[in-house]
Amino acid sequence: MSNQALFSSQQPGTQVILHSSLRYAQIASMIIPPVYLLRTLVLRRKPFSVRGLMHTSILWTGLGGLAGAGLGYGESAVRDRLIRIKADVQQTRSNDYSLISATLAGLLIPAIFLKRAPLPSLVLGGASIGLGAGVWAHLGERLGKGEKVKVEDVTGEVPGVGDVAKKA
Repeated sequence: MSNQALFSSQQPGTQVILHSSLRYAQIASMIIPPVYLLRTLVLRRKPFSVRGLMHTSILWTGLGGLAGAGLGYGESAVRDRLIRIKADVQQTRSNDYSLISATLAGLLIPAIFLKRAPLPSLVLGGASIGLGAGVWAHLGERLGKGEKVKVEDVTGEVPGVGDVAKKA
């Protein structure tokens, strides 16, 4: 079942804020885990730890969500933007993949790494990593079907980032 029904039941301004917050959290959760792994395993700046990965993922995904909410709150053309968001089928699928993956990872990561970090960190960290993994899975599915994937498919209707991508 799509998240569209729950999303549509909110006020238009709230819908834009929720969408923007989710997109920024997704972008952060797509980028931060690989950067953390690169920093710890390849560059050896810090030793790798599951706890560190979970805390870094939670922090940056939360900051991404807050930044997106702030930018969404500042969005001026709410109704026009909301129509574009609702009409974008790929955006809805990407959100669905992302939320399902966040739920699964929030359950699986604690089951796998229970003794390595506190349970709240594992649940929240797993969910934040799953958020980005769902977007990557959606993009991989599209590439597997032979569809072209552009930067706008990731940034899409995100205030600031999406607007710059559309102007270029």
